[in-house]
Amino acid sequence: MNLADEIRKTELYKTFEAYIDTDDITKRIKGHFNLTSDAPKEAHEALAKWRAIKLSKRF
Repeated sequence: MNLADEIRKTELYKTFEAYIDTDDITKRIKGHFNLTSDAPKEAHEALAKWRAIKLSKRF
């Protein structure tokens, strides 16, 4: 993963960070969380893209 991908992932995280439903930092790091029910559609889309990037990094 290059620097541009890391920056993109960080920007996506900032989009949905305010809507994360857990305060547990270990769950946040692992990506084991959901968004609150009042999160906008763009936050859900950013989360999906963020998780896809995070998963592609494993392979």
